[in-house]
Amino acid sequence: MSNIDKLSGISLERRLDDLNDETSENENLLDVMVPYADLMALLLVFFVFFYVITDFQKNQKIVQQNKQIVHQNEKLKELAVLDSLLDFQEQMIRIPGAVLFNSGEALLKWEALRVLTQVAQNIKNKIANEPGWQIRVEGHTDNLPIIGGRYSSNWELSTRRALNVVRFFIDNNFFSPEQMQAMGYGEFKPLVPNDTPEHQEKNRRVEIHLIKSFSIEK
Repeated sequence: MSNIDKLSGISLERRLDDLNDETSENENLLDVMVPYADLMALLLVFFVFFYVITDFQKNQKIVQQNKQIVHQNEKLKELAVLDSLLDFQEQMIRIPGAVLFNSGEALLKWEALRVLTQVAQNIKNKIANEPGWQIRVEGHTDNLPIIGGRYSSNWELSTRRALNVVRFFIDNNFFSPEQMQAMGYGEFKPLVPNDTPEHQEKNRRVEIHLIKSFSIEK
């Protein structure tokens, strides 16, 4: 065999070896790419599933918030109903203190503004065409002593609470200042004895009295 034939044979063998090596590398790369593609597909499915779950939870949260708003509105309607009828000349609305104020404070809570707006609208509908009505707002507390804070006594706290309700009605043009009165009774006019936490909670309240005054002509 000539040297040229030997070189050709060696070259051909090397080419075949290189081709086999390349084929093997491609197969190995394919073996790697297939699991990698599966992994990417699984990750895509995971992120899509995560997005769907997150969106579902967000929608559920919105639905729950809407239910809470509806429930609160129903409670507002209940609160705005005249709680008791004293006589023909006086009617009264009673609102639990926790609806309007945080413990030991006289600043109206944010949600209290909606409550008082509903109450004011109902009162206006009641007395709109009847002159002579006065509105007296009374603050009441339980008998627990005040320790620290801005107010030195329940009497001072209850008076400030009544005054803030009156100011809300006047500042928002629901009623004129001439119609309004603010009074604080502290713990001295309880509905029930202050012997249990439940009774104490019941005694913490704001009462809005509608008083019909009649002028007597001489």
